[in-house]
Parts: sequence; C-alpha cells; structure tokens
Amino acid sequence: MSVKAYDRSTSNMEFLKNARDIEVNIIKCTISKSKKYRFFYNKLIDMSIEILNHVKRGNSIYVENANDIILRTQEFKLAIAECQAILSQIEIMYYLFKSDGISIKLVENIAELVNKEIMLLKGLLKVDREKYKKLVNN
Repeated sequence: MSVKAYDRSTSNMEFLKNARDIEVNIIKCTISKSKKYRFFYNKLIDMSIEILNHVKRGNSIYVENANDIILRTQEFKLAIAECQAILSQIEIMYYLFKSDGISIKLVENIAELVNKEIMLLKGLLKVDREKYKKLVNN
C-alpha cells in the first residue's frame, strides 16, 4: 500500500540520499563544461564527495559510549561545514561562468539540495542529542 505524497514524512535516512544527490547533480552540472574551468569544477566535485564521505562516516559509527557520540557529531558537523563552504563556491561558480552557460535554475537546484542537507543534518544532531544524552551525562 502506498502513502499519498502529502502524508509522507521525512525519512530518518534521507540525509544520505540527499548527500548523494548533491554529488550527482554537481557532477552532472560540471561534466560537460569547458575544460578551461576544470580546476574550479574539480574542486566543487571534491567538496561534494567530502560531504557524502562525512555523512557516511558519521552514519557508520555505532554508538556505544561518549567517544562514539563525539566522533559521530564531529563527522556530521564537518559535513555541515562543507555544505556551507560549497554554497559559497556555487555562488562564485554562477557569477564567474554564467556567460558560459551555467543556468541560474541549475545553481538554485544545487543550492536547495545543499540547504536541505544542512537542515537534515541539524535535525539529526538534535535527535542524537536527545537519544544519547544519558551516555553523555554518565
């Protein structure tokens, strides 16, 4: 039985899919562009890979003690920081290369995904604080 779209809630694992979507969209956006800007596009791709890597690392930590919580939190915070950094690079990409065919719609789509990832990760950190507060207090 399927659930109607308006009745669906956010999956607690959506942050993983969204991080992957960021990487895929940035690669799609940059793969067919001029090779003279490859240095810039490669940096964006590397940043998107880092977001996904931090998210996967954080999610793979099985929490058993306070140190695990710290490691998990650090990885998710690093992913958020990388998201913030990539937002500024995407803005610069648009201003520098809009004359070469980078559309504002594409940039807005990527920025929306990145902002969504930040929101999802902040929500996850909030849930983790509640979920593991007994381990931290001990």
